[in-house]
Formats: sequence, C-alpha cells, structure tokens
Amino acid sequence: MQPEIADAGEHWLDPSVALSRLHPSANAAIGLRPSVSVQPTRFGFRIGQLHFLLKPKTHSEVMVQPHVYPIPNVPAWFLGVLNLRGNVLPVFELHQFLQAGSSNRHKCTVLLLDRGRDAVGVSIDGLPQVVALNQALHEIPSLPDGLQEHVAAAYVTDGTIWLDFDHQSFFTALGRHITS
Repeated sequence: MQPEIADAGEHWLDPSVALSRLHPSANAAIGLRPSVSVQPTRFGFRIGQLHFLLKPKTHSEVMVQPHVYPIPNVPAWFLGVLNLRGNVLPVFELHQFLQAGSSNRHKCTVLLLDRGRDAVGVSIDGLPQVVALNQALHEIPSLPDGLQEHVAAAYVTDGTIWLDFDHQSFFTALGRHITS
C-alpha cells in the first residue's frame, strides 16, 4: 500500500512542502513523527560570489552549453537570444554587471526562468541546488548597484549568504536599461 498524499499540488519539487503535506498515515508509513519540523527549502543558484534564491513556484529549466545567438551593439552582459522550442528569449551573463567575479564562457550553463513572454535566461555557475533556509539575516548586506532593490531578504546557510531574489522585477529593470 502506497502512502496517501493530501493535496500535494504543484509543490512536488519543494521537499519541505511535499513532506509537510503528507497525510498523517503516510508520515507514519515512512517513519516521520508528527512533531518533526522540516526546514523550509528553496532552489538556489550562483553567479560568481553571489548566491540567489528563486521565488517559490518559479518555472525553471537548465541548459548546459546552449547555442546563444549574439546581438550586435548591446552591452557585454547581454549574451544574446536563445531559441527554446520556437520561443526566442534573452540570455544575460551578469558576472560583470553585478561585479560578481569572472565567468567561464567556455562552459556556459543557462538557467531559464518563467514561461512565454516573461521567459529569460541567465548564465550561472554550476547547477541549481536545494537550499535549506537556516537563519534569516536582520539586514540585507550591501549589494552591487542595480541589485539591492530586487532582494527582499537574505539567509545564512552553512556560512553562505543566500539572497531572496525577485528575478521578474530585476529583468524588467534590466530590459529598460537595454532599451534606454
């Protein structure tokens, strides 16, 4: 007999939500006690020395070494566009823009965020990972220009500061910057 899952919905990728929504009989079947608290988790990614958390329920995909078509006369941090299943979306390389260190353009990993006309790609270091949110910081640390207003909170996990990143407002502002 398989454990029952009560209203798992779209949260199957979020381990803390999935475990917390297990039916009490399912908790017992897999050895969880009802009093066990599960730390909230989110998906995170790294750009240089900066670590970002995705908003819950953000649609995302990863492409390793995709073909990005460059566009002339744009800032260096705008890599170009990518054809994703017939949809053309912008791809950004933000290491230089965010003063986050150098990037490895020879081994490009692109994190695709959102769908449809809101979709964007961003070059990241490594693969995204699940991050347990251990401790919220009382103050957001000083961040590069253009980033501070798009970070709502910060957390420390294993000595690493993770930024609660509003990618939609950030890339909207970046798009305005490109067109101006």
